Amino acid sequence: MKRRDVLKMTALGSVGVVAASVSNSCASTAVKEKECEKTCTKMVKRYTNDDYYVNGQLSADKALQAYKEMFAHYNYPLDEFLLTNMFITDFGLGDFENVGMAGVFWYNDAKHGYFAHEIFLLPGQMIVEHQHVETEHPAKMESWHVRQGTIFTFGEGDETPNNPPTPVSQKEFITVNNVVELKCNGINTLNRAEAPHFMMAGAEGAIVSEYANYHDGNGLRFTNPNVSFTDILGNV
Repeated sequence: MKRRDVLKMTALGSVGVVAASVSNSCASTAVKEKECEKTCTKMVKRYTNDDYYVNGQLSADKALQAYKEMFAHYNYPLDEFLLTNMFITDFGLGDFENVGMAGVFWYNDAKHGYFAHEIFLLPGQMIVEHQHVETEHPAKMESWHVRQGTIFTFGEGDETPNNPPTPVSQKEFITVNNVVELKCNGINTLNRAEAPHFMMAGAEGAIVSEYANYHDGNGLRFTNPNVSFTDILGNV
């Protein structure tokens, strides 16, 4: 059995700040500049849906190549476990350039109630709005720790001014507009169990660690009724 349960989705993004965003600065010393060089240099290559789709189908090879380029940019290790357990999805919406994600479940333990997950977002990619409801297991609570890049978490609360634009394809399916920007090492947490939420990467993409209690796929609810989860790599 794989180290993580076979699940049908993941969850992320929302509001309730646990700690202020910490941005890496490339201006102090030569050593510090060297340490954060990758993080502070924005990714310049950006694919479009025309690149990702072949005859209307999301190409696994092309999508994976885009993530590999991001991993190389951030010097993120791509080992055999990641290659054989990583998933990539466009949520069945055909807009991978703007709506999609990759990730890996390092561990998902129902008995002891913990979950370890890495989230990979290409520049500007959004994870669809969703929530986690109680099943035979408690509703999933989660926190997000930005390892590389920048994300915007969307969740409950008063609408924040000057929010970043979200994908046009999801305009009718976004109900939360309280936004927190998190840069490298920034941490945020869901404001309450069962709250609707999502996240979106900044212009440089993002690698995010998620910490949570057990993820029960049966408790996952999408705001957009057209969403379906299919891993194009066939690992999940």
